[in-house]
Amino acid sequence: MVLTQPKEIKLIDLPEVIAQRFAHQNTVTVYVGSNAAAPTACFEVLTEAIENRQPRLPFIRMVHLLLQGPVPYVKPGLQDRIMVYSVFSAGDVRKAANEGRAFYVPCTLANLDVLIDKGCPYEPDIALFKVTRHPKTGELSMGLSVESMHTAIDHADIAIAELDPSMPFTHGQSIVDASSIDYLIVDDAVKPVHEIEPPDFDNLSPEERRIGELITKHFIRNGVTIQVGIGKIPDAVIATIRNGNFKNLGIQTELYGDGLMILQQEEIVTNRMKKTNKGYSTTSLIMGSKELYDFVHLRSGIQMRPCSFTNSAETIRQNAPFISVNTSVGVDLYGNVWADFIDATRYYSGVGGQPDFIRALNKPSYGVPIIAIRSVTNKNESKIVPTHPPGVSLTASAYDPVVIVNEYGIADLRGLTAGEKALAIASIAHPDFRETYLKTIANSPFFTKPVGFKLGQTPRNVILYDGDIRLERE
Repeated sequence: MVLTQPKEIKLIDLPEVIAQRFAHQNTVTVYVGSNAAAPTACFEVLTEAIENRQPRLPFIRMVHLLLQGPVPYVKPGLQDRIMVYSVFSAGDVRKAANEGRAFYVPCTLANLDVLIDKGCPYEPDIALFKVTRHPKTGELSMGLSVESMHTAIDHADIAIAELDPSMPFTHGQSIVDASSIDYLIVDDAVKPVHEIEPPDFDNLSPEERRIGELITKHFIRNGVTIQVGIGKIPDAVIATIRNGNFKNLGIQTELYGDGLMILQQEEIVTNRMKKTNKGYSTTSLIMGSKELYDFVHLRSGIQMRPCSFTNSAETIRQNAPFISVNTSVGVDLYGNVWADFIDATRYYSGVGGQPDFIRALNKPSYGVPIIAIRSVTNKNESKIVPTHPPGVSLTASAYDPVVIVNEYGIADLRGLTAGEKALAIASIAHPDFRETYLKTIANSPFFTKPVGFKLGQTPRNVILYDGDIRLERE
């Protein structure tokens, strides 16, 4: 039996393939592999062809999540020929979106298939992504980025893959059969996967360390399954878990980084207590350092899954008790949380998977959805505000059962009345703002207070930090 193999081409052939295949279409939609596995070399060749108008290409819609590295086609002046539709952004794409040169498409990761499935608004004509080859079997793996690539490949007219030897070979549903790929780009000019610096556990701020200590002390237990993102506060959570003598933790996450790798290397994470995918960590994306990529290469203990699986409520609940830790731009006194906008005119990133984990953990028996933030911004503006900025989308609404943690304490909003939520949130605001918030709530008839309420009492469901509360302000 002869196995179907993709046609091998060079990078310079990519624009010609698209021009010939879609000569009779005015518009083509391309779904792009994301994050550390962005096909950067393809971006450069395609952008050059668009700038030179050779060959003649249809209008291109580029649909994707966060892209690491340069994204040359968002430069000013190309938007009549190519346009970005980004579900999660940073860097050049964020700047372009704020300047009206790129579209932001709000969507949670669990629902990403709804955008690109058959008959959906962004059903792709082309799937464009990276693959790497198994050194012994010859199988192809999508390595660091699975997210919704299988859906894109299944429904696209053509699938085009960059072969990148620098990318680690991962197991699970990152495997893609060669017969589903139409063109395989084999070229020495393919750019390596993107690397980011590993966590610096020794240089966390006092605020970040305190948040990590609070979360670890009050919520982490042996055997829990965790989802922790990438960033200073998640790093602090990892650091305190690492020092806490915990055993048999599990990982089910949308994004696996260096911190989670360290917990697995040190056998704090064993995944043996998980009910679904027992024995291995599950993730949809991997992003981090060269050490991380070496660690996940050919490692069966880490399995890739589509984000429709990793972020589904059913899968999350099956691995209860589950602790989810995410960050946000801000929280208001009603318990609303936002993460994709700073205000209605300043786009920041995307909703990502935060709402997926929050709404999956809607019963205490399932676990705890934690929003971990510093109390103030770098400009010393409070991250707790009276009301959220008008016009922004919310990653958690006042009716969602979230727990807010900052360096001053824990406000468990689950089951509280509107007035109790306001008191709980205000009580962990930075001292520069706390008294004003509490007095406003106390004097407002809208916020119904508990019987016998007095200013100075610790509100229900609040745990105040009991260590040294003195922090230097820059």
